[in-house]
Amino acid sequence: MGIKAIIRSYYLPVIDNRHHRYLSWEHCYGYFRGVSSNKISQDLNQAALQLGFYLASWGMYRGSSFLLQYTYTVHIECIAVLAEEKFKPLWEHEFGAGKYDDTQLMKLIVEVINEIKTVYKTAYKPFVLHEGSQQPTDTLISKILLGTFGCLPACDRFFIDGFKECGNKFSNLNLQFIQLISDFCKSNIDELIEVQNEIKDSTGFHYPMMKLVDMYYWQIGENIDKNRNNVQVAKRGQTAIG
Repeated sequence: MGIKAIIRSYYLPVIDNRHHRYLSWEHCYGYFRGVSSNKISQDLNQAALQLGFYLASWGMYRGSSFLLQYTYTVHIECIAVLAEEKFKPLWEHEFGAGKYDDTQLMKLIVEVINEIKTVYKTAYKPFVLHEGSQQPTDTLISKILLGTFGCLPACDRFFIDGFKECGNKFSNLNLQFIQLISDFCKSNIDELIEVQNEIKDSTGFHYPMMKLVDMYYWQIGENIDKNRNNVQVAKRGQTAIG
């Protein structure tokens, strides 16, 4: 299957159900793209609520996450970081779209990743519960950036499995990973723009390049998981028959 077909297989069920869980991203991203960074700074509570519900809907309030122990206000300091003036280019330019210098944006993405890590570890005495904790995880940080700036895909298990299946290496959210994502967009920009326009025509909503990348690799990862489960079920059936 090509890029367009894989992205369509992710998105087509969503078109038929406008209350689908996946659309929590759309609501969150739409909120942050619809207001200025100045307005976000003026209403941090509303912004934190938007971010918190999307993250909960996308699995980030499971028992293994420190977020489960806190209300939405845990995100206020993070939102304040995103609204800082130095990150304004990430609001103004779409990473991977080929219309701006990705190199400049990559430096800012690395910087905002590090600042988000710091703020969750140090704000409010702190949220991260113990020394050496892996919180906040790369999964959480990447989902925050996908739901706000739209400047990275969400690096959860299915995405990483799909990313590796296509011959890529992944260790953490670093410059090398961000460069690989930029290179993928450059190599497939025409096909990505085509499916981007299809989604816009169907829904009236602009999906940034990083959301398309997210859907593409995530769907590959989910297909791998389904195939693995099918094999296991078949093996159990054969054992029972035997």
